[in-house]
Amino acid sequence: MIKKIIFIAFLFLSFNSFGQDIDELRKKASTSSDNELVVFIKKAKDQGLSLMDAEKQLILIGGKAKEVKKLRDLWNKKIPEMEASKDESDDKIQSKFGDTDNFEKDSLEVDVVEEKKRFGSDFFKNKNIVETPQLFVATPSDYRLGPGDELLINLYGASENSYPVQISRNGNVKLDRMDPIYLSGLSIKSASKRLKSRLSKIYTGLNSSNPIEKVDLELSLQKARSIVINITGQVEGPGTYTISGFSSVLNALYAAGGPNDVGTYRDINIIRNGKVIYNVDLYDYFSNGIYPNIYLRDQDVILVKPYEIETELVTGFKQLALFEIKKNEVVSDLIKLSGGANSNTYKSKVFIERFDDFSKKIIEIDEIDFKNSKLVDGDKISFKEINNDNITGSVKIGGAVYLNGTFQLDTNKSINDLINSAKGLSNDLLGDNAILYRSNKGLEDRSVSINLKDNVDLSIQLFENDSLYIPSSKDILFDQLIEIKGEVNFPKEIDFRNGYTITDLIILSGGLTPYANKNDIKIFRNVSKSGGENVTEEIIVQLDENLIPNKKVILLPDDIVTVNTFPYRKDNKFYSIEGEVALPGLYSIKNQTYSVYNAIKENVEFLNSSSVEGISITRDSIRIPVWGKKLLSQGSNSKFNFELVSGDIINVPSKNKTAVISGEVQQEGIINIDRPISAKQAIGYVGGFTNKSIKREVYVEYQNGLRKVTRNFLFFKFYPRVFPGSKVVVPEKDENQQKTSVGEIVGYTTSLVSILALIKSF
Repeated sequence: MIKKIIFIAFLFLSFNSFGQDIDELRKKASTSSDNELVVFIKKAKDQGLSLMDAEKQLILIGGKAKEVKKLRDLWNKKIPEMEASKDESDDKIQSKFGDTDNFEKDSLEVDVVEEKKRFGSDFFKNKNIVETPQLFVATPSDYRLGPGDELLINLYGASENSYPVQISRNGNVKLDRMDPIYLSGLSIKSASKRLKSRLSKIYTGLNSSNPIEKVDLELSLQKARSIVINITGQVEGPGTYTISGFSSVLNALYAAGGPNDVGTYRDINIIRNGKVIYNVDLYDYFSNGIYPNIYLRDQDVILVKPYEIETELVTGFKQLALFEIKKNEVVSDLIKLSGGANSNTYKSKVFIERFDDFSKKIIEIDEIDFKNSKLVDGDKISFKEINNDNITGSVKIGGAVYLNGTFQLDTNKSINDLINSAKGLSNDLLGDNAILYRSNKGLEDRSVSINLKDNVDLSIQLFENDSLYIPSSKDILFDQLIEIKGEVNFPKEIDFRNGYTITDLIILSGGLTPYANKNDIKIFRNVSKSGGENVTEEIIVQLDENLIPNKKVILLPDDIVTVNTFPYRKDNKFYSIEGEVALPGLYSIKNQTYSVYNAIKENVEFLNSSSVEGISITRDSIRIPVWGKKLLSQGSNSKFNFELVSGDIINVPSKNKTAVISGEVQQEGIINIDRPISAKQAIGYVGGFTNKSIKREVYVEYQNGLRKVTRNFLFFKFYPRVFPGSKVVVPEKDENQQKTSVGEIVGYTTSLVSILALIKSF
């Protein structure tokens, strides 16, 4: 019975989504035919998958234990020709198992990380872009004429004529009965003015204002000259290129394939006659659409130097890529270039992974410093994603009900309300108990067992983000087992369930013991080799502090998970340090009188984000407050110092620049404070007391768990101080306390008179 309860509890704790997708997959899997499995096997073998890999893939897409067993039976058998056509079979297997043409072995166990591309590189890899400019458009006003350009001079009005001409090597054009006219280096506008001046000697109407005699001149570029340029440095295809005189720097770079992996996008030099005449920043175009309209001339040189600073945007940005940064640019510039942060990120701080000589460190930069913080080559920048899938004002239900999913809290205030909204209990109900999981930090009971036949339990009030799981017989595979042993609190065999992970098994077995080595967890699995031989495969997994494995491994039936012992001997005493410290982990207790002060002094390296005032000790699930600053200043003789015992946990929380005000105040809420203030002042920030408040019983709960109450003397109240991270609580009066009694008034008056008489006697 205990085994079943623990199993049901785990089912709920691992329950993240209450949609009907799983049921749909399960339905499809159960209806698969042998024919479909045969196609599945053929596809798997074509892709080079082993039997183990094929089993994993089948389980991942919803296959049941009986289908896995059938897969094993068919794997080494000679596969007969199928009656259905290959196309028909492919369609069936596609609809059931997805696209099996692209099985990837590695993707079954580890997440595939896509290599980051350089920002802007897609432009030069786009085959749909035409590198040559449009020739049949208006001549740009800044285009300079040169040898080889073909022009058309049109005269119209009182006299009409056309002169197709080409600028010679000397930069001249030659018209009948006229001396050569030099046009090289002029814009179309300037060339028109010069031609009009020279031709006016023949066509006097060019200078006439008389409409009858007036002649107009129009100059147009018929065909741009070809020019030869040299592209050198860090480009994909350095060399000499013959291009149109209309070509810009962007056209020329595209023809050369663009900068290579180390070429700069931000400081491209245009060299003419041995001098740098322009510096081109392609990010102006990629980010802002500002086209680098710099027209090239014959024998110009484009030099692409290596970049100086390149950074990588890892998570939280709208564009995850490698971004080149100029020396004078800062974090805010990079954020702007990337398009900003995603909506689901914490935008008040960026995290930078930076190499420092032979080591790597993490730098945290607050939003106020974004405009002042420079970057260095190799920096990896991240916005942290907010890991919160909860929906505001909602509750969830799943399992043996007709409607699984998320419901509105306002209309589902009790467990009974929620079950009714889910259209009641279904026929696959397993037992009479359910599990209510609570994520609200203010609630002490994080998981609650619910008796579905008890009206008192059914009337329990729900809170935001509560999840109710009602066990279903569909979720359990009683005929398959999986085992966990070693350094867990309850080593055992467990009924197998699809989708089990190592983290799930550890939770189900009561968690790790203090002696567990998170870096040495092994999975032993029987694997069938070709020829029918069975061998044991060993998979080593490491866990982080949150029990998240370093590789994604889906457990299979008959797997054995072993949690090995930490290198320390079991007879050694030890304690752990957690939270905002440089080196969290396990530490040994050196002697019989080893104290909290010794441990913090020797092994705790505080970070800028550490809250020294908030230090606390957890012992046997009981939290013991430690006033950190007083302890460190007073030393081993401090009243906050005491001897450590094996299993103690020293927790150092992060700094908190807010305080929570709750209870009988005008407006409960959170206030910002960066220094200690009185509780009365803090209450004043939220509008003050209500008429139901008990002012003399106001108390402050500090970050370390220590609680201080208001001291009262006659009419005087001495409110406790409020530090950042504290919680101020104002209790509510009972109805009998709403008004001050006559006896209290008489008592206060008598005391005051006595004091005055005493003062007078002196």
